[in-house]
Amino acid sequence: MVGHEDNNDTKELAQKWALEQAELRKRRVEADRLDFATDEGFVGLERVGGVDISYPRYSSSDGDRAVAALTVLAYPSLSVLYEVCEEVPIDVPYIAGFLAFREMAAYRQVFGRLQRERPQLMPQVVLVDGNGTLHPRRFGSACQLGVELDVPTIGVAKNYLHIDDLAGIDARGLKRAFCAQNVCAQELVGTSGTSYGMAVAPGGGTATNPIFVSSGHCVSLRTAVKLVRACSLHRVPEPIRVADLQSRALVRRMEQQ
Repeated sequence: MVGHEDNNDTKELAQKWALEQAELRKRRVEADRLDFATDEGFVGLERVGGVDISYPRYSSSDGDRAVAALTVLAYPSLSVLYEVCEEVPIDVPYIAGFLAFREMAAYRQVFGRLQRERPQLMPQVVLVDGNGTLHPRRFGSACQLGVELDVPTIGVAKNYLHIDDLAGIDARGLKRAFCAQNVCAQELVGTSGTSYGMAVAPGGGTATNPIFVSSGHCVSLRTAVKLVRACSLHRVPEPIRVADLQSRALVRRMEQQ
């Protein structure tokens, strides 16, 4: 059972992070900073990154461990230019709505390794396995990673995040709508009129299990959706799919030890 002191500590930490998040959000740029995004496509885009963090099914006595993976793929071929996958310590607690504070150290570690080993392969835009503006305060992990590392980012979530403002929209309803109405995208607009992101059928086709795309940093929603589709051979866009496969493979090895 969690005691009152633990609850108070969690509340204090959440309040602290909310203030930090609000300050970081002021630095977020919603408009495109991508000079390669044109009406004709992505002219000049050569490198697209993807990041993913996976967790084993157990926690060790000295704290949580996770696996962080970063991939850089060539565009438009989507061939792999660079991969790094590392076991990382996670010593920050999970609090809903503040996942980036738990995982930013791991992101910095893999990006730091890329910068040391192959700086010429630094991605021009990064797809993050998580949410950007599809977040209660419109500042999820993709936004925070982009602002802190000063890189254009896009949030790509496999699962739908419930937000109070999006009352009446749920994952089951979206799946039914995609199937019955033969749609390929649906904007996620709250009762306040706020646009949080898009439910998207991968590759521009129809799907009963959409992914959820939202702006991160320096990428508009329109460009984010176009690029995610351009990078998708399967349900999940390739930069994230490759990173996810790498991280899960290392997690399985960790679990067998």
